[in-house]
Amino acid sequence: MSSKIKIALIAIASLIIIGILAWKFVNKPTEDVSSLVPKATYDCQQLIDSMTADTSMARTMIDQLVVIEGSVKSINKDSNSTTVELGDTSSMSSIICQIDTRHQDDFKDINQYQTVSIKGKITSCNIDTDLGLGSTIQMNFCSINKHK
Repeated sequence: MSSKIKIALIAIASLIIIGILAWKFVNKPTEDVSSLVPKATYDCQQLIDSMTADTSMARTMIDQLVVIEGSVKSINKDSNSTTVELGDTSSMSSIICQIDTRHQDDFKDINQYQTVSIKGKITSCNIDTDLGLGSTIQMNFCSINKHK
C-alpha cells in the first residue's frame, strides 16, 4: 500500500473517532441535581428582594444550586415540560422554575397557592429597578426538595 493511501486511511479513521467523541459529548445526559447538596436555602421573596437590592450578588448566584421555598403563583404543564412560577401574587416579581423532565411526576399534585420547596440551579436574573415590571429569577434542572 502506498504511503498516500495509508495517510488517507489514518486521516479518515481519526475524523471518525473525533466525530464519535464529539457526538457523545454533545448528547451526554444532564446531571440530575436532585440528590446534590444545595449551596443555600432561601425564602422566595427574600431572595428576590436581596438580588434586586444587590446586583453584584445576583451575578454571583448564577449556576448555583439552591433551594427556594415559596408559594406557587402559577403552574404550566404540557406533555413535555412543567414550569412553576413562585412568588407573591400581589407582586410582579417571581422565580420561574423549569422542572427537570425526570421529576415532572413529582409536580402532578402541586396546585396554585400551595407552598413548595424547589431545588434547582439559578440560570439568570432580570432585575427591574426602573420600570416597575418586577424582577425575574430563572432556574433550571428543578425538582421537589425532598430533604428538608
